[in-house]
Amino acid sequence: MKRWLLMAVALVLVAATAVAEPESLVFLTHDKVVFSVAFSPSGDLLAAASLDGAVSLWRTQGVLQNKIRLHTKLVLAIGFSPDGRLLATASGDKTVAVFDREGVLKQRLVGHTTNVVALAWSPDGKLIASGAEDRRILVQKTDGSLVTILTGQMQSTTALEFTPDGKKLVVAERGQHLVIYDTKTWRPVKLVKAHAEVIWDVAVSRDGKSLATGSKDRSVKVWSVDGTETAAIGGFSDEIWTLTWDPEGKSLACGLRNGEVAVVDVAGKRITRTLRSHETGIPGIAWSPTGRLIATGSRDGTIRLWRGM
Repeated sequence: MKRWLLMAVALVLVAATAVAEPESLVFLTHDKVVFSVAFSPSGDLLAAASLDGAVSLWRTQGVLQNKIRLHTKLVLAIGFSPDGRLLATASGDKTVAVFDREGVLKQRLVGHTTNVVALAWSPDGKLIASGAEDRRILVQKTDGSLVTILTGQMQSTTALEFTPDGKKLVVAERGQHLVIYDTKTWRPVKLVKAHAEVIWDVAVSRDGKSLATGSKDRSVKVWSVDGTETAAIGGFSDEIWTLTWDPEGKSLACGLRNGEVAVVDVAGKRITRTLRSHETGIPGIAWSPTGRLIATGSRDGTIRLWRGM
């Protein structure tokens, strides 16, 4: 065997036995802040929403598939429908746009009077809940018809999610409260003062057993779906702007105001890894359905895709 081939085989063997460090690939997608990122349910696409009013769709290999403009102002939140065929975006133009992967607008949901800052698809894909600075949450069908308006919050919404069984809608306030709604009656069944300062994000684990909240007070708390606190995790270097569960519900990835990503072992209540790459805060984060990738969107106008998790 030739010498160069022997060296190549040796390198492969070393690589196979080494513990891989996370790899960060930078995608320069927007000139402005990237507010939100989301993986498609199959994991084949990554969507990003930006201050420049555009949405970009990326293959996870780093290839830009499409860039879509359906709003006249900044796009603050984005999410795929459960079947992956449609996307929805929340905007500063006071609307929610529903469109397909090719960028064809299917419906524009209206009714808010201020910036729409958060949205969530119901697990069956029939409803979209959207929260705005007007302290109201609209629950609408994808054809634009109104189901209900929720007004049980004391402050404006910062984030919201349905539980996987569709029975509850979990809402984080710009204040310190977490509100849990019963989706059968659309009444609040739990109001919890969850943090000492603003709750920036809430995430529901994919098995539906746990909620997590991240706050300006530099802590993460974990809750059962009935609103009982099960863990409190501190030690973060800055406030937590956004967070996401891994598919198994064992770890959280948290995007911080200072541009760091902190990976947390929930059972151990500790930070196990800190990824440093962005120049400034991370308002968007998503863990891929396979668990192999974490995407982060930053105020520095870039997306980073972390591999080797």
